[in-house]
Amino acid sequence: RFHPCLPPPRQGAGSTLAQQLHHGLRGLALTALRQPPWERIVQLEFGKRPGAVVERRLVLELMGRHSNLFLLNAGDRIMAMGRQVKPRQSRVRPLGCGDHYSAPPSAPGRAPDEQESCASWQRHLQLAPLPLAQALWQHYGGISPSLARQLCGAAGIDATLCVTALTTAQWQALHQQWQHWLTALEARRFRFELEGDQGYHVWAAPPAAQSSASFTDEADHGVGLALAAFHDRHLHHARMQRDHQRLVQVLGKAMAGEQRLRDDVQQRLAAVADHTTLQRRADRLMCCPDLQRSGLTTLLAADPMGGPEESVPLDPEITVLANAQRLYQKARKLRRSCQVLEPRLGCHRQRLARLESAHDQFLLHWSGAPPDQHQALLEELEDELRELELVRCRSVASPAGTSPSQPLQLRSPGGLRLLVGRNNRQNDRISIQEARRGDLWFHAQEIPGSHVVLKASEATGADEEDVQTAADLAAYFSRGRGSGAVAVVSTETCHLQRIPGTGPGVVRFRESRVFWGHPDVVASLLQSKGP
Repeated sequence: RFHPCLPPPRQGAGSTLAQQLHHGLRGLALTALRQPPWERIVQLEFGKRPGAVVERRLVLELMGRHSNLFLLNAGDRIMAMGRQVKPRQSRVRPLGCGDHYSAPPSAPGRAPDEQESCASWQRHLQLAPLPLAQALWQHYGGISPSLARQLCGAAGIDATLCVTALTTAQWQALHQQWQHWLTALEARRFRFELEGDQGYHVWAAPPAAQSSASFTDEADHGVGLALAAFHDRHLHHARMQRDHQRLVQVLGKAMAGEQRLRDDVQQRLAAVADHTTLQRRADRLMCCPDLQRSGLTTLLAADPMGGPEESVPLDPEITVLANAQRLYQKARKLRRSCQVLEPRLGCHRQRLARLESAHDQFLLHWSGAPPDQHQALLEELEDELRELELVRCRSVASPAGTSPSQPLQLRSPGGLRLLVGRNNRQNDRISIQEARRGDLWFHAQEIPGSHVVLKASEATGADEEDVQTAADLAAYFSRGRGSGAVAVVSTETCHLQRIPGTGPGVVRFRESRVFWGHPDVVASLLQSKGP
């Protein structure tokens, strides 16, 4: 059935298929809507006016992961389609743009009939020893696996029970639910009801005192809105899970790449660390009495400072002086390499630290954040990845009304506010932008984690219990969460300074203290947090 629902918001220019439909249906009106009985195929016919010749047809095939959409011309030629069906995907019905449209094979099984007797219905289901739910959707058309499970559940029967093991009472109870379902379809008795978190049903036998007149078009409208809200909620959740997985994968690949680059630069630095040895050997060769001598493969060169002699390998085809000049040249080249590689190593370390901080904070706060904050967390993470040039443009869909995520706010035992940054931008916000003189800043020592600010400026001061709670929070929202104790550094926010050239949330400080934070004692504080 088709139910009314609210139109989705317009976002961008739409897909290529949407543009093709907009162009192909321009100036036409919907003149008819047809759906064969017990089939999940819907045909929408379009013409210049009602009663005119059909110029376009829009065919929806609703078949799970094989669903498709076709725009047909007056001759049933495919003008546009959701996805092409290649011969390797279907030998029975390959379809592409320009092909003649052919309907899919009819659904297997017989059509449900309200007039069919219980004995005939039972005999038909017992043709093969199958599980009850499977027998329902295989032997009767229009029955989905979820509907078969609902019928069995309403009758109080295990859906996996074999049809040969059912008792007479169970068959009667199941047939009664079968009749309720067919009656609800015939009388248009629809009511949206949830079944747990992942399921729903829209048919139900009304109370005996309730007449079928109460199920009107207005009720259909309510069912449509409820169905739209249910599927919109689940589609939004699925999109967020895909975006979550994609961004975490981008972060993981970026961190692995930065680690490889850092290790490569470190290996190069280790290889050029012997430039002092080359310089020393060249100096000793220059102290030799006969610099124009050639043909030597090694030379036992004396130390001009009176140290032990050193054997220096030589190129026999050139003189001792030329060998010394060659060693000087290599030493200078290695020194220049050090001047280039050391800043590069610092850049890779800084970038890796920022990636690790963003990765760890996102995972630490994702599970504990309220659902209405998840979208904002994804958008802010993608914005940071775009700043690092890891993603080109925003691909996380931003629904209307999405507000920026807020730092986690808690109360210390003494009643002081505790702010915990959920990402690097929030860390910069609570530690630098919104900090006041007297506020205390906490962070796990030498490991990625969130900034924690104890708003001691809102009172005369903070006692030891408040300070320890803040240290415990900093330990909990860090990579050391699984440890029994984590070293936490603390200072006043007035001692914090941004490091020029780094990203948000990277600070340096002075006059710090070190506490031991215990992550396992924070669970009770987080559970007592209000919504």
